[in-house]
Amino acid sequence: MSSNNRKDRLVSPAYREKLGKSLLNKRIELNYTRKDISILTSITENTINSIEKGITTNIDYYVEYAKAVQYPLETLLDFKIPLKPLNELPKDRIESLKLTSKIREHIVNTNFLNKGKTVAEIKEELVRLKLVPKDITSVAIAGVMRNLKNDELVSSEETTGRKAIYIKPKN
Repeated sequence: MSSNNRKDRLVSPAYREKLGKSLLNKRIELNYTRKDISILTSITENTINSIEKGITTNIDYYVEYAKAVQYPLETLLDFKIPLKPLNELPKDRIESLKLTSKIREHIVNTNFLNKGKTVAEIKEELVRLKLVPKDITSVAIAGVMRNLKNDELVSSEETTGRKAIYIKPKN
């Protein structure tokens, strides 16, 4: 992401401005000064001013400020922030997501990996269940399995040559 694009995305979205204004109003309601909030949070007065204007981008500052003035962050739901990502996933990532879902449901969340399986065996099972076409690449399945391993949903304790053997992690 280019620095200009990132900067455009981070320039005071409306929800930060609303939150900053709400925190400011709560501070005033409690008769606190910016100095008081600074003492309560260890956040500089300049940063507190930036929070109240909705300029600060670090969420931790808003959370600490909210704790100091006992502002319930559940009220963020009142801001009606649209739950839509900044960008759409490209088609290849959507296909990978679908494959991940199938592998999690029919391979990981079953007893299939209890004795450990290679990518070829996982592919064979997915084809047998008619969940993927026969021409799906082992590379695609291996990529999903690596990601599941990184998320600690599976492990690969042994290898046969260069082939990983995926198994359910021991709990």
